[in-house]
Amino acid sequence: MLNKKIASSLLIIMLVAAVQQGALADEVRHYGIKQTNPSVGTNMTKEIVKAGTVPLNKPYNELTADQKNTIKAEYDNMPEGDEPPFPVKGLNPIYRAIAHAHENLELAYKGSLTLYVLVDGEGNPKSVDVMNSPNEDISKAATFALMNQKYKPAVCSGQPCAMKLPIHAELVGPEVSTLSTFNAPGVSVSPH
Repeated sequence: MLNKKIASSLLIIMLVAAVQQGALADEVRHYGIKQTNPSVGTNMTKEIVKAGTVPLNKPYNELTADQKNTIKAEYDNMPEGDEPPFPVKGLNPIYRAIAHAHENLELAYKGSLTLYVLVDGEGNPKSVDVMNSPNEDISKAATFALMNQKYKPAVCSGQPCAMKLPIHAELVGPEVSTLSTFNAPGVSVSPH
């Protein structure tokens, strides 16, 4: 009996060590925003906005090559060396505004939100196109957040250029249960 307990403990320790060292690297991390306050009857906050596989709290120059490629994959035939625009402070302020609007509407609207912000060659937002949204107030909050960011301009053939940046979010309710840990204050990371 004691040997089974020791073996089980060792297996758990090895699994934890493997995860910490990235041995299970084929797992993709998903980032999102958790509710500000827990729902009635619980002390746990749940993810209410799913943002994707790119960290929300990092500027473009701090992203890994794979994370940059995830962003570039949104563009058809982006030439090698070209780069899309990206918020100077990362995606967190944008997704926080979306989550805040979602919470203010008592998480009543669920669904996909897709917007495109046109960023000029100096990193200034020029316009926002809302392609899909579950609610007009959420669209307005997201548009406001996008128009009040400074961006790293896109790069085309080595020169700053104008380009649209797509923003995708999935609005979910607090009843959705996911395994998650904190990546940064208020930013969840869920292995899927």
